[in-house]
Amino acid sequence: MGAANGDFAGLPHVVIQWFSVCLSEGAARGRVLGWRAAVAGILLLAGLLVRPTTGQAQVLVGATPFGPVFGRQRPAAADTALLLLARARRVGVSTFVQTSGARGYLRLGPRQQLRYRVGTDMVYDSRGTPPFVREDYGADVAHVFTLDAADHWQLGQQVHYDQSRANATRTGLWLGRLGYRRRLRAASPTDSLSQMQVTVLGGLATDRRNGREDAGFAYGFDAAALYFLNGTTVAPLAVRVLGTRASLGPRTMQRLVAEAAGEQAFLPNAPLTVQGRLGYRTNRAEDYLLGSVQRIQSDTVAVQAGASYRVNEFASLRSDNSLLLPTRAFRYRRLNEGADTLQDVGYRQRELDTRQELRFARPRVQTTLSFGYRERTRTYYLDNTRRLNVPRLAAALAREQVKDITEQTTQWQGTVTWLPMPRHVLGLVGTAQLLRVDAPSKDNQQTRDEAQQLLRLTWTGRWAGAFRTTLGVAGEYRQTVFIRAGLSAENYVDHLLHWEPGFIWAPGKLSVRSNYHLWVSYQVRDQKAEQARNRASRVLEQTQSISYQLRPRLLLLADYVRRENRVGQLNWTRFRESPLDTSVTHDFAVGARQAWAGPKGSTSLRLGYRLLEQRNYGRAALLLDNPTGPSSNLIYLHSITRQHGPEVAVERHTTAGFNLTASVWLQWMRTFSTYTPGKGAFAGSSYSALDLARETQRLLPYFELAAEWRVGRRR
Repeated sequence: MGAANGDFAGLPHVVIQWFSVCLSEGAARGRVLGWRAAVAGILLLAGLLVRPTTGQAQVLVGATPFGPVFGRQRPAAADTALLLLARARRVGVSTFVQTSGARGYLRLGPRQQLRYRVGTDMVYDSRGTPPFVREDYGADVAHVFTLDAADHWQLGQQVHYDQSRANATRTGLWLGRLGYRRRLRAASPTDSLSQMQVTVLGGLATDRRNGREDAGFAYGFDAAALYFLNGTTVAPLAVRVLGTRASLGPRTMQRLVAEAAGEQAFLPNAPLTVQGRLGYRTNRAEDYLLGSVQRIQSDTVAVQAGASYRVNEFASLRSDNSLLLPTRAFRYRRLNEGADTLQDVGYRQRELDTRQELRFARPRVQTTLSFGYRERTRTYYLDNTRRLNVPRLAAALAREQVKDITEQTTQWQGTVTWLPMPRHVLGLVGTAQLLRVDAPSKDNQQTRDEAQQLLRLTWTGRWAGAFRTTLGVAGEYRQTVFIRAGLSAENYVDHLLHWEPGFIWAPGKLSVRSNYHLWVSYQVRDQKAEQARNRASRVLEQTQSISYQLRPRLLLLADYVRRENRVGQLNWTRFRESPLDTSVTHDFAVGARQAWAGPKGSTSLRLGYRLLEQRNYGRAALLLDNPTGPSSNLIYLHSITRQHGPEVAVERHTTAGFNLTASVWLQWMRTFSTYTPGKGAFAGSSYSALDLARETQRLLPYFELAAEWRVGRRR
């Protein structure tokens, strides 16, 4: 509950989750849990509550404004009583990631239900001190009781616990809930979805961080309504107001959300549809900082309007527009007289986004033309809480206003798709974009213009014999111009070319896939004094994949991926280049996959061998032990990292709801260098002969494990 960001701002999400669980899932649904699953669930829940569990990503469910509130009730035929999850993998030489969790429900009677979710989230680095980069635990339990047979009144409670040992934070929450809901059009036989819901919540919250332990009351309300004015096949009118507040010692957490959204069709046969959304959000989060309480106040007004108009059976227009007005203030209250008085600051922002699109579609030709504009303006301010005199206040305000900025992005885009023949498709895409960044302060050198033009042509053809070819050609032009003199040396023009051929051949049991992507970039600086920084780069990516179905359940596989990146110094006038650095990566894997299937599930086993090699070519200096001669000499250095070893992967899927995926790459890694002497000296990275003769070898088993078990039966 907010452990990751160091405050109690997660409380509103807990309230939302509570509201969602209590309303969308209902009180008395599903079948009675079998005794084995019940015992397993209770023991697991008890153990995890004794040792706190679940990282907050698993505990807290982010709710969309209207979706989970009125989710349909769980039908009794879909009875999944308990879901167990576990994942672990090695992501680096010394880094491991592990997550685990359990979620489920228990039917306690005809009108009662207990829902819970628990788990862990960890990142372990064996070379770190302490070794756990992340160590989060948490638990969430909700008890719901339906008071009447019509399911109008509901009474419940929820307990939430979250701990992050890496951040030394621990939060807890108990909430009681009383809710009422009813249909808005009870007399309508065709509308059973229009309904309203009102909920009040109240309880206790605890929060421990920065060596302090706070506790206090938490309460809130949630009111929402869905009204299907034009039938259940179109979007409804939705309204929701949510408010929460928690008092934790000297700190207060508060949130208010008010949103409304709707859609309406006009004119005969509904060729015109208008959508709209209006919202207001305010959030107050407080934390400790340098002997003071820091209050982060966020307020946002959001307006969104859109429309779509069908001109005729071939053409349509669409418009999407939005306006956001967020503000944020950082305010401070001293906890004691000896604490420093911190400066209150904040900013105001305006975001405008609009997109207009014209679409035309015929059986053999489809075209679109779109225009987009986005503007973001941010201005900073400060309050004179430190009682500065006029000159010092002006200097402090000027330091904040250095960050003032305005960004304007204008984009035109057109696409054409043409079918000249039944088995061939041509596609053309053109884009023109201009980004203008304006920083009013003279101390901010980021005022600039960025222009981009792109034209891409693609062709796809299907031929006899299950043969398919693709070809893509693109040209791109980019220009960046810094307006102020401080960064004018960074002005450049970038010319890019793309070449993307590929084919697929699948005659029966054999399948061959091949794709290439070559792009060339020529980056040219504007100023003559900066021509030595001109760069030319070439990147080639190629992918080949071959598979052969030797038997119905035995598949042979071979994959090869190669990436080469060459960077050189460019002489644009003579159109020549001198190589500076080259890196080449080879990734080759070969193997076989055998599958088995039976009445209880399916299993597959993959055995293979993988080779991954990375080569870097560049220039360096070799340090010489020569008192009378030169101290170093130019060398052409080759740094090689080679990783190879057998691979084993297993997958198991059962009809009882158990799924297991596990893989191991037993990797032998060797890192070494070779070099070729050159002529002359080199100013740059330098190495001794002992450094270049050193090599490392190690055995690293890279593994990945994922298990999922659904305890309970579906009937």
